[in-house]
Amino acid sequence: MPYDFGSATLGIKNPFKPEGRFRVITGAILIGAGIFPLMNVASALQQGSVLGYIYAVLGFILIADGSRHLGHGLLQLFRYFVGRSVPSSLAYNHAPSERDVAAQEKEKNALLYDQQDLFSMLMGRKNVTFAEPVGWMARLLHSISPNLTFLPYPIRHLAQEMGSLVINFVAGLVLFAVVWFVVSTGLAGKVAQQITLPVMALVLLIFFIITWRNTANRIHNEGNQSLHSTGGLSFGILLALSILVPMVTGFLFDRIFGTELETVVAIKENLLTFSVWSNLALLLGACVLVVVGITPNLYTRLKKVTPKTEVSEYRDNLQESIHPNEVFINVENIILTNRRYKEIPNRIYQNYDPKLKIEAADKGGFFGELIIETQPALAADSDQCYKNSFRYFTTLLAQLCVLTGFAFFAMFLLKLGAAIEYFQTQNNLNQMSQFAAGISIVNAAKFYFFGWLTFYLAGRILNRASHLFWGEMQFSSLLMFMKTEGTFTESKVSTGMSIHDSTRSENTVVRSSITPWIILSRISSSIFATSGRANLESPRFIMSMSRDDVELDKIVAELKAFLKGRESIASITSEADLRNASTIHQVNQQTRALENDSSSASEKLTTRDEERAAGYLRNNPDKSEENAERKNEQ
Repeated sequence: MPYDFGSATLGIKNPFKPEGRFRVITGAILIGAGIFPLMNVASALQQGSVLGYIYAVLGFILIADGSRHLGHGLLQLFRYFVGRSVPSSLAYNHAPSERDVAAQEKEKNALLYDQQDLFSMLMGRKNVTFAEPVGWMARLLHSISPNLTFLPYPIRHLAQEMGSLVINFVAGLVLFAVVWFVVSTGLAGKVAQQITLPVMALVLLIFFIITWRNTANRIHNEGNQSLHSTGGLSFGILLALSILVPMVTGFLFDRIFGTELETVVAIKENLLTFSVWSNLALLLGACVLVVVGITPNLYTRLKKVTPKTEVSEYRDNLQESIHPNEVFINVENIILTNRRYKEIPNRIYQNYDPKLKIEAADKGGFFGELIIETQPALAADSDQCYKNSFRYFTTLLAQLCVLTGFAFFAMFLLKLGAAIEYFQTQNNLNQMSQFAAGISIVNAAKFYFFGWLTFYLAGRILNRASHLFWGEMQFSSLLMFMKTEGTFTESKVSTGMSIHDSTRSENTVVRSSITPWIILSRISSSIFATSGRANLESPRFIMSMSRDDVELDKIVAELKAFLKGRESIASITSEADLRNASTIHQVNQQTRALENDSSSASEKLTTRDEERAAGYLRNNPDKSEENAERKNEQ
């Protein structure tokens, strides 16, 4: 959405400054760490060492990634540009002044609801945001913690991913224990006893790394218009595979190697001797760090849920002399416009579009509906609602994991370079001792490689989780549905019909039987902000609906005051017109006085007689024509 500047700001401050400071420090440390290996490149290359190239690659990667962290951190410290069109609307906004913004919201898929959803929520006293979980794993987690249902989708997804991560980790270890039992009892054969466990441990480690990567990719604030399915792995299938795979591999190894256990032992010692168990221990420690860093924030957020679905309602039948269109115009253009927040146009999710049905020349029916939301204002407790020291702890832990991951990455490159140099400098690798020494260096490189992936992914998960907790903002607004229907009849009212009146007013009065139905709720909605241009353009989630009887009473009182204050008879309000009418009245009085003086005393009529005669002639136009003809004949 464009930056719609206005002097009356919405009071939304940058929520990411603390997180940005941590990232700036991390970026500066990485850039500083990348300078040291670059300083050793020239000397290493002059000596013809492979480490010169390793230093160059390491320094470039550290500086490049440090610059990326520093750039993200600085962006989060920059001014937070918030116009008068944020946050996103709940549904498509039909307000004439917001057509461009509404089109962009629809194009970016930032609308979570439609007008039928909002109508259903107000009329049915329900919240369609709180959908049931999808998938076996999600249902398990929501059964353990029922309040997860009342969280916004991004945090629900985060909780589900964390629960799935822990459960899959435990399930993997249980299944590996099954494999160990199958192998240790000899069911997989003698050869499998030597090689199956190391192979399965490596497979388990790779499986955990892939699981962590998928978890990190699924934690985000984009495309959260629906709940994600969290089904988890089929434990029964994995249990069967953990029994069948060792037995099948053992059978194949027995057929291939037979009784040549020396070859199998050599393969195991030379290729599978790197510490898989150490990497699994690192992975377990990182998993504990991730859980410890995220769980307190989730627990704090769960305590803040208020899943209310309450509304204030008004229904009545009014008999008023007013045209039906006037009711719609007054409600939309006066009553609700007076409730704008900082004079920002209201969000119109369903236009009134009043429909008048003429049944006869002087009667008919009418019907109109309106769904409108006032401009969302930052909730009074938004700054305090979710601010807690745990968010600082999560962000700090994320940066420590990132730095630890790069430390493992540096050691991996250095060990890899050392292994390459070792094999280049050794002239006789046929000796088992020299070959084993080289393999030990390679295995150390493998350990650091998987350690780097472990802490890199842990830091990525924690960074994305902390960004969600820092970015949640809560808004308060008034959501109202109004339906007005009824019937109307037309009649004429005339004043100033006396023979002596010089002015006359004839009016067509519309008498309406109005049945208004107003449903109003004070809603609390959450949106997850981001840094950059599209900072508040993600979907907005309705979290609670509360009664607001005070505001409803004010609206009803203003509506009734408008109906009672209507004028059915046209009158003269201009002082100039009043003077002109007075002059005409005086002329008429003088004219009648001259006529009375010129007539004989016997022909004089009193004012009462003249008015009666005028009324008789008005009601009997035929007699009036006969009298006129007699005068003409005389």
